[in-house]
Amino acid sequence: MFMNLIKKIFKPIDLTKGTPWKAIILFAIPIMISTILSNAFSLINSLILKTTVGGDSVTAMNSTGSISAILFNFAYGCTTGFGIIAANKCGEKDNAGLKKAFYNSVFISLIIAFLITVIGLLSYKQLLSFLNIGQQYYEKAGDYYVIILWAFGLILLTNLMDHFINAMGNSTVPLLISIVSTLVNIVLGFLLTGVATLDTKGVAIATLVANLVHFILALLYLMKKYTYLRPTKDAFRFNGKMCKDLLWLGLPLGFQWSILFIGSFYQSSRVNLFGNGIATKASSCYGSYENYLTIPLSVMSSALLSYVGQNFGAKNKERIKAGIKACLLIDVIFYAGILIVGLSTAKYVPYIFLPASEVNDPTNGPRIIFYCATYIRIITPSLILQGFLQLSRSVLQGIKKPLIPFFSGIGELIARIFVCFFFPTWFNPADPLSDTSYIAICFSTPVAWLVSVLIMGGSVIYLFVIKKMDFMDIKKGSSLEKEPTDVSLKK
Repeated sequence: MFMNLIKKIFKPIDLTKGTPWKAIILFAIPIMISTILSNAFSLINSLILKTTVGGDSVTAMNSTGSISAILFNFAYGCTTGFGIIAANKCGEKDNAGLKKAFYNSVFISLIIAFLITVIGLLSYKQLLSFLNIGQQYYEKAGDYYVIILWAFGLILLTNLMDHFINAMGNSTVPLLISIVSTLVNIVLGFLLTGVATLDTKGVAIATLVANLVHFILALLYLMKKYTYLRPTKDAFRFNGKMCKDLLWLGLPLGFQWSILFIGSFYQSSRVNLFGNGIATKASSCYGSYENYLTIPLSVMSSALLSYVGQNFGAKNKERIKAGIKACLLIDVIFYAGILIVGLSTAKYVPYIFLPASEVNDPTNGPRIIFYCATYIRIITPSLILQGFLQLSRSVLQGIKKPLIPFFSGIGELIARIFVCFFFPTWFNPADPLSDTSYIAICFSTPVAWLVSVLIMGGSVIYLFVIKKMDFMDIKKGSSLEKEPTDVSLKK
């Protein structure tokens, strides 16, 4: 009985069958825990540095987040697109196409990782300077980021492996692997900062090793479970048509993610001007906390992406509509809980990421709390917009409409920069670095989300309600949509 239970837990979910909301929820639960653990890497590193070194090291490490967002999220967006192709092939039951997608995705990912590593190593000092972070953080931030840049190829391949496993309907295995890699990160983090006193270098090395463990375990699982993915003499052969399909979906998503975070990068550079660097400490707290608040919403988006991808491959129109409706309702329920948690904990967030002595300092402590709590109180009520835009994005990506999210990202970028540039002066012309001006900058995020919802949400309504999904008018199982399956590759 126990072995049957284990097999059931590890069994992939066919998202083209069963009650839509049940399938999505069952698929989403392991993703939820995996996402918490994934976000825990940053939180754990912050807590380790807070305990073994001090608050300045935490701020230095977290200040690199905006740079990572610009450089790395392009690559992460691309691998998300590659995962959608995998989900489509899985829905079509096309094992040969899935194998081509896997190896060509690895090939493209390595090229992208190499280019980003080179660009990052050449530009990270200038980007840190543009962020306007205090001089006391520069060296520690650079020490951390250089190691992460050298490790980025491994980090990206780890991300790709998880996308492929999820695309095949298995969200449990990435969860278990995340548990193992997180434990590795915790142990090494404490050893390398508390015993070896490597400061931010220590947590960077711990992150590198944890990702190596994650990658090896994920790759071993894929090769053992899906024998048709095992390398053969033609596995590494370049396939022009497949690469074209992967890039057609991956590149717009990559550029969209980068565009989004260019806006966040600019916003961070403006925030760091406030309070003579005190706002930098606050942003290092609320940025991580916001990621945790939005986990339920981002998880539903991830689950819906695989769900839509598989059902688009299976040409099941009505099932896609049912899944969208279910996720919208679930997001509203999650939002109610997020609203309560976010608003009630806003002023206590700095205590999570910074030593109590810094937060209780009579000179700087009240300002840290003000900057952090103000942002959270403004952002939390608007998180429903983020939930809706993420669901809309997943639907459009899953049905291979990547250009709409791309243009939505441009609209979001323009809105965020416009608010950050003009609102502080409009709110307080006499002092653009006043508390009132800071409040104005905080509204740049809700405004950007609203623009994105209008573009992508409006597009989903047009495609599914007005156009009634005519773009999917292809006969189910049409051989024209699937490459011939190589019988020898089947398990």
